[in-house]
Amino acid sequence: MVSVTQVEGEYPFLRQNSSSEQSKGDQVPPKGIKTHLYSLGVIPKDNDACGGSFTAEDSQSLLDTFLLSQWEYHAWRGQLEYDVTACEFKVISGRKKFIVQLNNRWNAQFLKEFENNFLEPLRFMKSNYMKNCKEEILFCVCQGEKESSELLPLTVLPKDGVLIIANGNPVEYGHVYLVPYVSHQLPLFWDRKILGLVTQIAVEVNNSSFRVFLDNASTTSGHIHFQANYFANPLPVELFPTISAYEDVLITDTQICEVMDYPLKTLVFMSKNLKSLVALVTKICSTLHSQNTAFNLLITDCGTKIYLFPQVKNVTMECQLFPWECGGYFVCNNEANYENISETEISKHLASVSLDDGSFKAFKHVCFSIAVNLVD
Repeated sequence: MVSVTQVEGEYPFLRQNSSSEQSKGDQVPPKGIKTHLYSLGVIPKDNDACGGSFTAEDSQSLLDTFLLSQWEYHAWRGQLEYDVTACEFKVISGRKKFIVQLNNRWNAQFLKEFENNFLEPLRFMKSNYMKNCKEEILFCVCQGEKESSELLPLTVLPKDGVLIIANGNPVEYGHVYLVPYVSHQLPLFWDRKILGLVTQIAVEVNNSSFRVFLDNASTTSGHIHFQANYFANPLPVELFPTISAYEDVLITDTQICEVMDYPLKTLVFMSKNLKSLVALVTKICSTLHSQNTAFNLLITDCGTKIYLFPQVKNVTMECQLFPWECGGYFVCNNEANYENISETEISKHLASVSLDDGSFKAFKHVCFSIAVNLVD
């Protein structure tokens, strides 16, 4: 069991800036908390290669084992709304192999409730979160300074890191939030360090079933946060063929490809170099966010592949898609819809928020320009 303990003393969870508008009101961060801390090992500077202490052929990684054990214990204690492993699911007949889950207890408003209860535009977390929701915090991940990763039990939170928080309305096994925080300031969109840390978590977990999502399209908090869970099988979008977006010209050591024949126009970025991959995707996402363009991310293949789903929906409007829906995985909380849903219906739903051909061509040109500028 992970204990989250309120501690007395001068160590601030988030230091308050009395001269800032962010410090006004009664939402004062706690003085400090303790939780288990997973400290990531330093990536070698000689090649910035993506990869931790394990390879795909090795045994289960420490972070993977710890995350699953904490989530399973949380579920065993009855702190989830339902047992997601008992839910029925099926692969829709047709070429695209969309996956649909039947879950009549799933709450489609869970993300908004999470943001309303725990996040707000100008702060990392509301002060009452730690007091009322200690059990949802499974542990914290931070970037360490040692060569090897290590697990530190019941440690005061560092100045910055990523909180791993259980999602009470899981879409799949091991469903958690990954919520970055830093002292003194709130990490808004977009910070290379944040995406780098989250991607390194995916590398360290080193489980091909583990996938990380970013839902920029529907978030209203203004604060970047991720979700992750485990899927037994590849998501449908991962099974579609890809072609180089730039006539097989490799601009950097990050390959940029277009997913072919998928109803939602998608780019995928692939690299074994974590630094290069994160730098490019961060810059592109920052550009999209500054233009109020909706998008979702999917980090897969143990952190070496990132799917980008740009959408026509403006971020100020209600989004039609959850990030896993972009990947072809849907949840129905109605048995009639579950029985009758078709590949055609899902394809139309995805296509309704997809960029048209002209806009997607312009988007690819922007990505090309960003990639070239990063090389120069």
